[in-house]
Amino acid sequence: MKLISESFVDGGEMPPEFSCQGDGRRPDLSWSEIPAGTKGLAISVVDPDAPGGDFVHWLVANIPASVGKISAGDQIGQEMPNSTGQNQYIPPCPPSGRHRYIFTLYALDSENISGEDFFAEIENHLIEKSTLTGLYQKS
Repeated sequence: MKLISESFVDGGEMPPEFSCQGDGRRPDLSWSEIPAGTKGLAISVVDPDAPGGDFVHWLVANIPASVGKISAGDQIGQEMPNSTGQNQYIPPCPPSGRHRYIFTLYALDSENISGEDFFAEIENHLIEKSTLTGLYQKS
């Protein structure tokens, strides 16, 4: 399974327009080679370098397995609460230094994730996952 973005390369710098210093929109994502038996997809964006530990910027579940991409304005799947408790994408805005933003695509054997404990539910239904890492440091 492959996860890519036309907005940045894996391990590379994310352009400022996707941060709090730009318009804060989320980057376009696309994927391929979804494994057989996949009934649903989910995505997480986590900053493991946040001062308080893993900061969840975005969670979305219940994406139909037939979907192969998600663009900035798309409303596909169901957004779940991030680290601020909001059901939305929060753009990168590190307080200091360069942070990693890990985008993870999950192929699941279920098309119905409730989000009560997103990561536990994902682990219980996981077939395969793929990651894409973007870096960002405020100027």
